[in-house]
Amino acid sequence: MSLSRNDMGRAFEYGIAVSLSRNLPAPIQDNVQVRKARRCFELCTEDDKTSIVNASSEATAFLTAHDDRLAEESCFISMQSDQRGQYGDVRDVVVYNTVKKEEIGISAKHRHWAVKHSRLSESINFGYDWFGVNCSDNYFHQVTPIFRELRSRQRREVKWRDIPDKKQRYYVPVLQAFSQEIQALFQSNPNTVAKGLVQYLLGRYDYYKVTKENGSVSIMSFNIEGSLRWGSKIPLPTRMIEVSQKPDSETTIFITFDHGWQISFRIHNASTMVEPSLKFDINIIGLPSTMSRHVVEYG
Repeated sequence: MSLSRNDMGRAFEYGIAVSLSRNLPAPIQDNVQVRKARRCFELCTEDDKTSIVNASSEATAFLTAHDDRLAEESCFISMQSDQRGQYGDVRDVVVYNTVKKEEIGISAKHRHWAVKHSRLSESINFGYDWFGVNCSDNYFHQVTPIFRELRSRQRREVKWRDIPDKKQRYYVPVLQAFSQEIQALFQSNPNTVAKGLVQYLLGRYDYYKVTKENGSVSIMSFNIEGSLRWGSKIPLPTRMIEVSQKPDSETTIFITFDHGWQISFRIHNASTMVEPSLKFDINIIGLPSTMSRHVVEYG
C-alpha cells in the first residue's frame, strides 16, 4: 500500500516522537494525533520504517546534544493536531520540560518544504487574516467576479481538467490581483506587512524544523524570538524589495524582502472538482545568512 505524502509526514512525526521518547527518556501523551501517526507508521513498508527510524535517530541525537532542555528527565512529549497551524502553531511535536517550564517544538517534514497552503476566495480577506491589514475594496472588485464564475461552475459539477484555459481565465488574473494588492498594502503599512507576512508563514513560536530526504535529514533553527538553545537568532524582514514573476511560469511569483528573505507563491487548484477558491503553495526560498542549518547523512 502506497501512503500519501501527508501520511508519510505523519509517520515521520511519529518517528521523531518515539526517538525523543527513547533518548530523553520521556513519555508520549496519548491522543488522537499519536494514534493516527502510529497507524501511518505501521502502514509503511519495512524499508520506509527503517529509513524513518534512522533519520529520526540522527535528528534527535543532534538536538539532544545541542539543546540542554532535552537532557532533563522531567519531560513529556505531545503530538499536535494539524489544525493548530490555523492558529499560528506549526509545531508537530512538542517536548514540555516541567523543570524549566519551557517548550521545545519540532516541525517534522517528509520530503516537503512548503510552509503554507493558504487559500484565496471572494470572502477571504488575506491581508487581515495574515498580518492584520484589511484588503482594499479594489482587490475584492477584481477577484469577486472570478470566484463567482467558479461557483457557477461548481454548481454544474465541472471538473478542473475540463477547463482548457483555466490558467489564463482564473489563475493568472487572481494572482495578478493578489500581487498588486500585497504591494499596495506594503506601501501603506511597510513594516507591518513585511514582518507580519513572514511571521504568519513561520508561526508564533520558535521551533526546530527537521526535514527528511532520501539518505539525509536536515535540522534548521527558526529562532525568531531567541528561545532556542541551538541556532543564531534570525531577523524578520522590515521591508519588501520587489515582487517578480518566476521565469517561465505564469502561476508563480517571488516576493523578496531585506535580510535575505524570499518567498514563492504558486497558485493552483487543490481538488478534482471546481471550487470557488484557489490555493497557494507557499515556499520560503531565501533565508537570512544567519540561519543555522545542519545536515546529517543516515544509512
